Amino acid sequence: MRQTFLIVLAGLCAVNLSNLWGFAQALAAESPSALIVKFKASQGARGLDSKLYQTAKPLVKALNLYLVKVKPGSSFSTGDALTSLRHDPSVVFAQFDHKVKLRSFRDETTPNDPEFAKQWNLSSPQTHVDISATEAWKLGKGGKDAAGNDIVVAIVDGGMDVNHPDLVENLWVNAKEIPGNGIDDDGNGFIDDIHGWNSGTDTGTVPSTAHGTHVAGIAGARGNNGKGVVGVNWNVKIMAVAAPGEITSTVIKAYGYVLAQKKLWLETHGAKGANVVSTNSSFGMDDADCTKGEYPAWNDMYESMGKVGILAAAATANNNVNVDVTGDVPTGCASSYIVSVTNTNSKDEKYPQAGYGLKTIALGAPGTAIYSTIPGGFGTMTGTSMATPHLAGAIAFLHSVASADFQKVAQSDPARAALILKGILLRTVDKLPSLAGITISGGRLNLAKAGQAIAAYH
Repeated sequence: MRQTFLIVLAGLCAVNLSNLWGFAQALAAESPSALIVKFKASQGARGLDSKLYQTAKPLVKALNLYLVKVKPGSSFSTGDALTSLRHDPSVVFAQFDHKVKLRSFRDETTPNDPEFAKQWNLSSPQTHVDISATEAWKLGKGGKDAAGNDIVVAIVDGGMDVNHPDLVENLWVNAKEIPGNGIDDDGNGFIDDIHGWNSGTDTGTVPSTAHGTHVAGIAGARGNNGKGVVGVNWNVKIMAVAAPGEITSTVIKAYGYVLAQKKLWLETHGAKGANVVSTNSSFGMDDADCTKGEYPAWNDMYESMGKVGILAAAATANNNVNVDVTGDVPTGCASSYIVSVTNTNSKDEKYPQAGYGLKTIALGAPGTAIYSTIPGGFGTMTGTSMATPHLAGAIAFLHSVASADFQKVAQSDPARAALILKGILLRTVDKLPSLAGITISGGRLNLAKAGQAIAAYH
């Protein structure tokens, strides 16, 4: 019997967003005739039996990842195909193309007068339950690394409002691409990718969604511009990468875009591509054991991104469960380049409906009643989705205040630099009783302590 899994974008919405949460409502189930298959480099998809399979479509060519479908009307089921391909010597791995949905609740009220004072997550001088952002900003405001390179955070989500007045100044711009001419001007394999990519439509047009817009604002809403709110970084570049369609393959394909841009940036010494240092992954798959071989594409992708210096900030479940026991994707995947996050509240405690795991969840970050950007304005949301961009933003911020010695490592060995930075994040947390013994670090993100540590790295 076919199992059903959920990939969930974790967030609580403070307003009625039913028209914006379109793809959140579908029930999860595997796509009945689709598989994600990684072929060995020497073979590719050429050896597939044309009598049984449709022409395989590439998802991420650089990784030999393809979307494979059984021909309609065939007595050869998707399950049969999965078994067959897993025994095929030309195949590295094969898995179902799982359906996705948002993991969300809705709040009843939305503040309508945006002020920095509402961002308890960044500054709570009376209670000190925040990430010490104002102290961290004494070191810098984000934006560029020690070599003067723009720092980029990739927001992989259902979409985001690229015209939001508090985000537009911080959007990543592909300067080599001419918008709207239908030509791949920079030769990176993607047409009209001005601010990012839509893996569902294979275009540069990114839809506006509440969840992705809110997440983007937490990581990098423009600071000191007299508008609305401020992000963890005042000046970071935000790459908008849409993964719509409720399906694993669009997420993997979206990651493939991010990977391609970072590899191009490294290969051209910054002339093309983007210096992506973190991805925000405010989604996941409940009760899914990433170590049992059913979800190999996920770990493979995180490893591939990590090797070029990209850390993946990843949300854990919006349930009070021990994910060490229940399993979780992606936070239960083995890649060292994942920074898994749970949700803390304004009492500096783990939010009651947030996952945990001594072996699996790295640390906590504020994710309860977080005030940030939404399409057309500002609003409050709650969830591990909101905790995660604090980490994605923190990774970018640390690159901006890092020492010259760290920058040398980042240029010569980006994978090692990523792991050094992750280690600093975990060593500099504020220890919390509610996270002790149930997370790896036992604490909540402290941006200032982490910034001071990486600034002193030698």
